[in-house]
Parts: sequence; C-alpha cells; structure tokens
Amino acid sequence: MDKSFRYDNISHQFLIARHQIGDFGLHLSLVRSFSWGDNFPVESPFFPGTPLAYHYYFDLLVGLLEKVGVRIDVAFNGLSILFFSLLLYVIYRLPQIIFKKSKLLGMLSVILFVFHSNLTFIDFLKEKGLSLYAISDLWRLPDYINKGPFDGSLISIFFTMNVYLNQRHLIAALAISLIAFLILIPMVTKHHKSPYRIIIFLGLILGLVSRVHTLVFFSAAISILIFLIVFRRFRFIFLFFVPLTVVFFFHAKDILTQDLNHALFNIGFLSEKPFSILNFASFWFANLGLAIFMAPVGFFLSNNKQKKIFLCFFSLFILANILQFSYRIDHNHSMLNLFIIIANFYIANTLLMLWKGKIKKIIFFFLLFLLTFSGIIDLMAVKNDFHYPLLDAPSNKFMQWVKNNTKKKDIFLAKQEILDPITLSGRYNYLGHDYYLSVMGYDTTQRKFLAKTFFEADSLEIIDEMKKDNIKYIVIPQKPIADFAYKTNKVFLDRSLKKAYKDENVIVYQL
Repeated sequence: MDKSFRYDNISHQFLIARHQIGDFGLHLSLVRSFSWGDNFPVESPFFPGTPLAYHYYFDLLVGLLEKVGVRIDVAFNGLSILFFSLLLYVIYRLPQIIFKKSKLLGMLSVILFVFHSNLTFIDFLKEKGLSLYAISDLWRLPDYINKGPFDGSLISIFFTMNVYLNQRHLIAALAISLIAFLILIPMVTKHHKSPYRIIIFLGLILGLVSRVHTLVFFSAAISILIFLIVFRRFRFIFLFFVPLTVVFFFHAKDILTQDLNHALFNIGFLSEKPFSILNFASFWFANLGLAIFMAPVGFFLSNNKQKKIFLCFFSLFILANILQFSYRIDHNHSMLNLFIIIANFYIANTLLMLWKGKIKKIIFFFLLFLLTFSGIIDLMAVKNDFHYPLLDAPSNKFMQWVKNNTKKKDIFLAKQEILDPITLSGRYNYLGHDYYLSVMGYDTTQRKFLAKTFFEADSLEIIDEMKKDNIKYIVIPQKPIADFAYKTNKVFLDRSLKKAYKDENVIVYQL
C-alpha cells in the first residue's frame, strides 16, 4: 500500500504513485476536509453549498485518525491494509464454505484474485517474445500494457490491482459485504434455526456500506435479496432489509443531489459501440481470458446449491452489462469486481479437480499459468511505479497560509486542480476539478458560468454576487497558465479588494 502512497514527514510532502494521482487528489482532499477543516454537516469541498454526493465514510475515518495525531499515510495505508487483509481472508474462507473443501481451494481463490486473468500476456509476448531478455523486461516493466478505457485499449484497468490501490474504499466495502455472505450462507443453506438478531445486525452493517461505496452496497443488497428468495428464507428478507433500508434512507438525500439524468440503459458496459454480440464477446474474452471458459465449466461441475449461489452473483454481471447505475458507465466496474471474485471460486474448484494424478497436475499448472500470467505482468507496473512529490504544509507556504490564516469553512474561488492546494488544506474550492465533479454527478453548468463571471469581475455588483455565494477569497495566478483561461481584471481587483497573500505563484484577494 505504501508503494502507491507515502508521506515524508521530514520534507513534509506527499509521495503519490503516478497511477494513483487522480483518485488520491479526491480522497486526500476529503480526508483533509475532516482533519484540517470542519466539514460537518458534510458537504462537497469541490462544490460547496451542496451535500457530498459521494461515499465518504472511509475518508472520514482516515480524517478522524489524522485529526487525533496519526500521520495521514499511516492512517490511510493502515486502514487499507486492515480491510485488504479482511478481504483476502474472506476470499480464502468463503469458497471453502460454499464447496466444503480444503484450504488449497481458498489459496487458489486468493491467487486468482491477486493475479487476475485477461489477455494482456498475449500483447506482452507479441512485443517481447519468449527469451531470457523477456524475463528481464518483465521485471523492469514501467507501466501497464493496457489501460482501457483511458488509452483506447480493449482490456480494462478496472479489473487489475490498480483499482484496489486507487479505491481503498472499494476494498473496505467488498470486505464487509463478503463477510455478510460468509455469515449468511451457512445460516441460510442449512435451514436450521438462526438467531434473528444476527440477521438484523448484518442488515444494519450493510446499510452503512452505502456510504463506504454506494454501488458495492447496491450490488451486495441485490445479491443477498436474490439469494434469500432462491433459498426461500422470506422471513430473513424482512429482518435483513428493514434495518438496511432505514440506514440507507438516512443518507439517500445526499445521493439524490447528483445529476441523475444519465442514460439508464447502456448495453455492453465498456465494449465497443455500437453494441453487437461480437463486440461484447471480444471485450469480455480480452478482459477475462481463460476465465471466460473456466467459470461456466466450474458452474456446471458444481451441485445444485452451489449453482444457485453462483447465479445470485451472476445477476450482477447481467445488470452491469445492461444498466448504467451512475453518472459514468465505468463505475459499473465495482459490480463486476464482486462477481469476478465469486466466479474465481468456481474456477479454483475446477482447478482443484485436476490436482490428483500426474497428467492432471501438469494440466493444472498450465491452466493456472494462463490464468495468472497477465496479473503478474500488471503487478510489475505497480512494483516499478514512481512517486509524484507534492509539497504539503508547512513546506508549501501557500498551503500553510491557507491552513493558519483562514477559517475552516472559508470558500475560495481558485483554479481547478487535480491536486488542489485549497482542498488539501481543508478548505473549499467554489468549483473543483471537473473529474471530481463528474465522478460525483453534479450539474456544473450554472456554477461554471458564475466562476467565469467572478474570475473576470469588473464591477462591485459582481463582487457583491460573490459575497452572496459565500466566497471569501479569490486566487489569481501570477503568471499565465494554460489551464487558466479566464481574463482577469487585476487593475480592478487591486483597486477594489485587499491582498491577503502573495508569493511568486499566486495573489489572494480577500472579499
């Protein structure tokens, strides 16, 4: 975990892996809104004045730990390691419960999770060939070979370990959700009298997952509902879903602040458009590799009870390839991540059937190699990634000034940045980076218009309008910057407003 994020306490700087910069800018800003800011009641640091339309409990917990003195990387990585360990444990134990088999089945399931199956290895072999030099090149591989959809490739980065390094809250949500299944499956399938308080407690806990990761919450809820219906435990449905629904609706108003006018149907997930059976099959073959054949084999080799459990999760695969559950279609990956974890159990069980006998063992190792080689290749990109340094307060004088000289609820009008010094200082940026706003599904049309008007202010009337929007400071770059296209009237600002701060990079005007 520290490979993707560290903090140098001597130089006071963040060290963020290149592949994690985008997501970490968002999450670290949320953390700082709780630790250095006063983000209660919770609102968006990137879109102040609106409820935070994002799952934030993981960041809240990290923020509270930093607030009481735990260094930010220790808190962030420590919680990540805790939940990742829980996730690996559940992945190890759950298939043993489903199939009533040995520890080897659990170990294989963990291996298949960490070293995911896709066709990246074919691209690697095409480029490097089979030689000793290829092994050396593999060990030094500096980047992912495929980063779909961001580089136009068919193979998605959302099914690699990168997604778990980026989205630590995803790890936590998956771990908690699968623990619920770990407890529920024996209670439901054995049909013996179960203590109802456990079912109620699980419903309450899963309800809280809605603010750890909303789409994982929906995925787990759908799977559990189908699971309880299939096994005819109708009383369990009431006992589980009433507390879950109560907890969820406590937060539902925040989710409804999103722009929900996105497409409902988006057939084929990230497969090439227009949709066709060939495009769909090509996409999933590229992204699952041999697993696309072995998962169905594992399904047909399982007994009736095991088939029912598989189908409960297969429903997520169907839904994620038909419906768009969020403002961005790529968010559906979290539903698919959960399904793939479960599908790996059935693949592992199929492999285990080949373990007995010399010839079968050869086939076992050959198939295991094909299933994991791409995952090994992708992990090299993690191993060889480099850190992007970002100065934090007090080394960053501007951030130090913001932290020490402004109020915790103050709103700044500043340029949009992925690694935003304003939000990383625990304050609010009137219009945060487009990526974060799109992730959260805010309708930014009006605010973008106002931001342009405010940056280009040339009258006291506009200044008054800024005050009505609770803007306290305007941050203007000292030098022309490509991603700051506003035509500011510095003569007017100098005449009309007090200069609160100035350095070689920015001037801060106070309203």
